[in-house]
Amino acid sequence: MRGALVLSLLLWGCGDNLGARLGNGEGDAATTDTSSAEVEASASAEDALTGDVADLVLDEPESPLPAACEGDTAIPARTLECTGLYAAIDIKQIANRVKAFSPAVPLWSDGADKARWIYLPPGTKIDNANPSEWLFPVGTKAWKEFSRNGRRVETRLWQKVQDNFWVKATYAWDADETTAVVSPGGDVTLPEGGTYHIPTADECQQCHRGRTDRLLGFEHVSLGLPGATGMTLRELVAQDRLTVPPATTTLTIGDDGTGVAAAPLAWLHINCGTTCHNANSNAVAYAAGMILRLEPGELDGTSALEFKAMKTTIGVPGKSTTWNGRPRIVAGNGGGSLLYQLISSRGIANQMPPIATRIVDEVNDALVVDWINSMPAPPAPEVLDAGAIDVAEDDAD
Repeated sequence: MRGALVLSLLLWGCGDNLGARLGNGEGDAATTDTSSAEVEASASAEDALTGDVADLVLDEPESPLPAACEGDTAIPARTLECTGLYAAIDIKQIANRVKAFSPAVPLWSDGADKARWIYLPPGTKIDNANPSEWLFPVGTKAWKEFSRNGRRVETRLWQKVQDNFWVKATYAWDADETTAVVSPGGDVTLPEGGTYHIPTADECQQCHRGRTDRLLGFEHVSLGLPGATGMTLRELVAQDRLTVPPATTTLTIGDDGTGVAAAPLAWLHINCGTTCHNANSNAVAYAAGMILRLEPGELDGTSALEFKAMKTTIGVPGKSTTWNGRPRIVAGNGGGSLLYQLISSRGIANQMPPIATRIVDEVNDALVVDWINSMPAPPAPEVLDAGAIDVAEDDAD
């Protein structure tokens, strides 16, 4: 029965079948970017992965794939029901070995409702020797499903097929939610009116390249902070799914003196830090030197004043010439802080996040500006009056 399973390992991302993804330069090496020159032979790459089935067989699924999936040999599958997420897609029954999870702070997605699942092959562990950059076993699957107005719109996946190679896809649901097929991304019209933007492969790449092994929300900080549910950091340790069990599975964001730092720092971590503003040299915003990703070692109650997220923002001018030296955070002046102006705007150059959002997260933006306003303003520079200067000059004579 082991030969029955071609491991379709999936993690949330965007795209279509492997041949097309490679043809667009979108297959993901875990540690390096894939250039168009490296993916010239997309057909042969697909043949290698679909033909050498034995190399990808890890475990028999608990719930067999539908008979209709016998002809769906693409990696990733062309239809969502053939990825192994559902035991029965008609009744939306999730397969037994697929586990739900929710990070402590969800990524802002313009108000969409989301559900997330992960599959780790039996007997495998996540290599968390570097707690900031987890490495996942071949065979890992993860899905992220988006709903608007109570209706499923898209389900994203990433699929780890080799030690250093992932494929990804996005599946767009039909109007009656009976099936979902691979989508190249772009704007889609919702049945109830309005449009919804499914990220393209290039857009997905911009965010996911910020992690060595590509996954974003399934990581030490997001699963260890209060509010995480399902397959949390604690549950991973309990199930012996980490190579290095951490000393604690409950993380705490320390105070910075304002009493309100925890929520905005967590929001900035997941919306800005895990993707772009971190110390991973592959991250899009690495060169900016603004580190908004929280590190597990920081979250033991240590004062937030010691965080890189504070030291690279408060009073630090933005590097781009566009900002003319304007400080990222002006302590005591939220409205005058560049960081707040960018996260609270849309439709301008360098809005933050720069892609995949058209609506401002007003609730969390308010937390950020209130936090900055609560910071003690730096003391004004001392200025001597003219008389004092004259006296000083006379004394010098």
